[in-house]
Amino acid sequence: MNYGVVDVGSNTVRLCIYDVSADGRKFKTVVNRKTMAGLAAYVCDGVLSDEGIAVAADAVRKCLKRAAYLKPARVEVFATAVLRTIANSAEAVAAIEQAADCSITLLSEEEEAHLGFVGASLRDELVNGVLIDIGGGSSETTLIADGRDAMRASLPIGSLSSYRAYVSDILPTSEEFEAMRNATRALLEADAHGMAEHRVRRLFGVGGSIRALAEVHAHMAPGSSDKDLTRLDVRGLANDVFERRRAFLDAVLHVAPERVHTIACGLAILIELFDDFDADSIHVCANGVREGYLVERMLSAHA
Repeated sequence: MNYGVVDVGSNTVRLCIYDVSADGRKFKTVVNRKTMAGLAAYVCDGVLSDEGIAVAADAVRKCLKRAAYLKPARVEVFATAVLRTIANSAEAVAAIEQAADCSITLLSEEEEAHLGFVGASLRDELVNGVLIDIGGGSSETTLIADGRDAMRASLPIGSLSSYRAYVSDILPTSEEFEAMRNATRALLEADAHGMAEHRVRRLFGVGGSIRALAEVHAHMAPGSSDKDLTRLDVRGLANDVFERRRAFLDAVLHVAPERVHTIACGLAILIELFDDFDADSIHVCANGVREGYLVERMLSAHA
């Protein structure tokens, strides 16, 4: 039986169709299609423009149309920071729902981080560390202690929003890169959850930004893992942005061309998270928020 999930994010709108076993305990991805909608670019003074609403509605409508070809038992649409943090959130969600003829679940910061943990835990063993998801408009951090998500915090900074706020060209200058690091550090220090006080040896990563960074590193350093990065690897990538600029661009264009303008911004955020938590390495998890949503919100709810 097929189930569909449409994820409306700050950078992409993605459709995933999962083939779920009869008992609801196993699933595999049969469709994974994304549209680079770049919705964060349509936010001005905290408001998503009418054009941005139209772009979002069109992307969701196309995802639902594609999903219909596989006749899924259920299709659900959820949205994260890009619709959660805007001043006209309720109006924008309602307009998109009406235009796309669907209902949208708007995940809170806590729900997004928790579902990322649920999804990541499906195929990777998460015992102690911090789970990170660097999205287009926000970065979710979850403290993992004894196999449970003990603390969560959402930082209002992401790869696409950072690009818009700090970068004047395709890749940032060293000054722009440092400005993004400083902004991330300031948000960590100001976070009321106290996440910045914790020190862990290992980070876990979900989402496209971290996955793309690992793939870029593997492309630039043949033989390296595309699932694990050390702190030294991440610093080496930052050096490549400035010292091996053409090689870095070529690698990004090879593995994730749609992220050519945002990947270095995600890297700046990741480096600061590495430093803040004093971590040694990061492991890229196979699953994330969408799979967590599927398991906890769709399969468990209708078992």
